[in-house]
Amino acid sequence: MNEKLNQLMRILDLDASPKQRLRMILNDEFTASVDQNDFLQIDPSYLKLEISPRSPFFVKFRQLVIDAYSTSRGLKEDELGRKIHLFRSYLDLFYLNYIRQYSGQNDFQRLLNFAHRQKIRLDYETVSNYHNRTQNDVFYPRNMKVQLMRNSWRLRNNPARMIEFIINIDRGEFISEWNSYKVTTDGKVDSNPAHYSIAKLESIANTESFNYGIPHGNYFVYPHLRKTHYYLDVQQPKDSLLRQRAKKIYRSPRGYRQGGSFADLIKAGGVKDAKAWQQVPFSRRAEVYSSFIEHLAQSNMPNWGINYYLSSTIQYQQYAVV
Repeated sequence: MNEKLNQLMRILDLDASPKQRLRMILNDEFTASVDQNDFLQIDPSYLKLEISPRSPFFVKFRQLVIDAYSTSRGLKEDELGRKIHLFRSYLDLFYLNYIRQYSGQNDFQRLLNFAHRQKIRLDYETVSNYHNRTQNDVFYPRNMKVQLMRNSWRLRNNPARMIEFIINIDRGEFISEWNSYKVTTDGKVDSNPAHYSIAKLESIANTESFNYGIPHGNYFVYPHLRKTHYYLDVQQPKDSLLRQRAKKIYRSPRGYRQGGSFADLIKAGGVKDAKAWQQVPFSRRAEVYSSFIEHLAQSNMPNWGINYYLSSTIQYQQYAVV
């Protein structure tokens, strides 16, 4: 597997245009092709590839995409752009494979162990409503979003909020489309939506998604990069039929500032927020969350996370983490 990564790095460093290098990686190395269900299939030998989130492969690939698709059309510009959009799910798979080989009682602990060893800070503050899709009204979020790197001042090869993890707050498990996908005997992903139950579609709807552009979050983004997230990640070419079906069944809730009832539980408090929410009994969660939403809407204060709210509210202080 190391030789596969080395070959990818050699292509990234070639003296060729960004689009030429992207074509070489997708078409020649991954033999990527879009199937009858609009799902991108790749060489099966790459499905077990492990790449560290800190690998220069990710930032260099991101920079190529930013350089190659700099107009307002983003990845909708051509067929290669469509492939690049669909390819992001494999980028997710490569770093999920890597983190899951770390020791830890669950995926979240493995990620924390990785971050500690690498001496990096994680970002918990990007809104996660698109990863808390449900069939019915949301009583409270089940999942949190964690991104890295937290921030960067690099003008090029900027890694800020590029890698994304969606984690179930209670179980500490990654929520990913790769938890649901079936692989056929020939090593391809079974992309037929009819072969997946409604329950299996939930993780496909709420999956992580590699960011080609740089999300603003709570941090400064250079002017020439500020629209990259919208052009390359928000304004997307069409998804596979499988993910389209998943998103039709599982809908994202509206934020409380837009008249909805969604607010993230996990914010700047990070691990403390997660531990505090785990201490709230299931029988009281709907009540606590409703009170939390009401407080945010009425106070017009920033959302500093559930632990801050619990610690500053007398009837819920018993659940706060000091």
